Amino acid sequence: MARWLTYPRTRRDRRLVLCAGLTVPGLIAAVGDLAGWPSWVAIAGLVAAELTVCLLVWTPSVWTAASLAVKTLAVAAGIASFFWMITMTQAPRLTVLALRGEPVIAEVVEHDVIDYGRHEEHCYRLQRANAVAIPGRICRSRDELTKGRTVTVLVDPGGLIAAETPAEVAHAPFWQTLAPISLTATLILCWISGGITASPPAQRQNY
Repeated sequence: MARWLTYPRTRRDRRLVLCAGLTVPGLIAAVGDLAGWPSWVAIAGLVAAELTVCLLVWTPSVWTAASLAVKTLAVAAGIASFFWMITMTQAPRLTVLALRGEPVIAEVVEHDVIDYGRHEEHCYRLQRANAVAIPGRICRSRDELTKGRTVTVLVDPGGLIAAETPAEVAHAPFWQTLAPISLTATLILCWISGGITASPPAQRQNY
């Protein structure tokens, strides 16, 4: 097996793997938020990160031998990573648009419905009054806009960030506060749990 897939032998390595693995979902979510991607992209990133961490650090043998304290910290780190990911599906775009967004009147020209089974996600593409497409999409958990409707949105002057409605951008301070808190909690829990997580029994003799 490749070296990078082997179990991290030192506390430092385990800490680095956990910190990197459980912060990546937030970075993926941030890119998706800025581009206006549907929410399943961020969720897929979180699932992939959790599986990678389980394969590299919290393996079945390690988890079975772990104390209740280690398991509690590991679960808490996973939960913190989830909240970090959630905040980054909102904070980046809302922050940018709150700082430099320009209001324009746009028309809804496309409505896509993503069916997740128990719920749906509705994503809308917009265009300006001069028929120039606005980058990205606005996505909602329920059907809020109809095709052909005009709506006021804030757009990025550079055309790099997906647009959003002023009502949503008004929530930027909340997400700006929650994002660093959830990131800090994730890093602290990963650092602590990585330091007290023992290596598999077969590898302890190699320390």
